[in-house]
Amino acid sequence: MLPLRDSVPGRTIPYVTVGLIVANFLVWFWELRSPGVDVHVFRDGYYPCTLHGPCHLLPGFHGLPWYEGVFTGMFMHAGWAHILGNMLFLWIFGNNVEDALGHVGFFFWYLVAGVVAMAAQTVVTLEFAGVRSASIPNIGASGAIAGVLGAYFVLLPRARVLTLIFIFIRESIRRQEAVSRSSPT
Repeated sequence: MLPLRDSVPGRTIPYVTVGLIVANFLVWFWELRSPGVDVHVFRDGYYPCTLHGPCHLLPGFHGLPWYEGVFTGMFMHAGWAHILGNMLFLWIFGNNVEDALGHVGFFFWYLVAGVVAMAAQTVVTLEFAGVRSASIPNIGASGAIAGVLGAYFVLLPRARVLTLIFIFIRESIRRQEAVSRSSPT
């Protein structure tokens, strides 16, 4: 399911929303440059183990201090689908939250939501997943955008969102299941 638009027109120009989208894309284009996305992710992503070690990173890599990695990781993405999906959600929902909170309030809400999401992921990873999982970089704006979505649904509970639903995916899965049941194993 993908959102296409909402029913609440923006009242102001969403400077911060546009600025955050531009910043995310600038970081993405920087990631695409040499030496490539994977190296940038391993070098500049956020590692939960940097908060509470030990870290078992790939040879030649060391994690940024946690307070830097949280912010670099919040603007990095792993692929085109990752950044395009995140920025679509930010574009559709961010403008209305920015209207409600004001430009400065929205900017701080976005950053705090991203930090809180990284903190929550860190707690879960360190508590339940162990050192190896804590040594995997966390990246993406998803946590910050989840905070924007949460604010949107609290601030605008009656807003309607036009979405594109991918029915063919469910039908495709049904067909694959039918083929699996009918084929001899």
